[in-house]
Amino acid sequence: MRIESIHSYREEMKEMKEKDPVGISPDEAGLMMPAHVRPGQIMGLVDVTAELGTLTDLARLADELGDDIDTLLPMLDTAEMLGLVEVKKGIVSLTLLGSRFQKAPRNKLHLIREQLLRLEPFKTAFELAAHSHALSSEEVTKNLSKRCIIWHHEPELNEAAVQGLLVHWTIFAGLLRYNGKTGKFQRTRDQQ
Repeated sequence: MRIESIHSYREEMKEMKEKDPVGISPDEAGLMMPAHVRPGQIMGLVDVTAELGTLTDLARLADELGDDIDTLLPMLDTAEMLGLVEVKKGIVSLTLLGSRFQKAPRNKLHLIREQLLRLEPFKTAFELAAHSHALSSEEVTKNLSKRCIIWHHEPELNEAAVQGLLVHWTIFAGLLRYNGKTGKFQRTRDQQ
């Protein structure tokens, strides 16, 4: 895929997100984290972007990461949502936060806690956890579904996507802890 078509695809996706098909404004709905992007992928993306220099084109970044464009675009969307990179006309660059994130020796995800709390499903899970002793991914999914925020049209797969996002991101960021025996999430002690 050429850089121009990637740019046009990203612009179309942004326009689609701004449209209001169900009467919910983007502010009410919140930004949705892509379902299959994991913290390790974002760490790798930021590290490779830093290694390649201040301005890197998408084709070179995809080549260096060894990913196809279908994998790279959700990673870039996630990194942009988290404030770690900026993508303009097919050129990727680290933000100030992205540079700090890349240089942090450990606890990288603690740097992006606030950004995670602006994204779904984390925003809703964190808010619900404030009013509940323990919270299941099913409860989070139902709350989001009422506001037409879904990752998959099949309820079981939608809940699995939400649970996967919560497990992979909130635990590492120190926002929630997870009890595998009960399948419940709770705020961490320092977040209560």
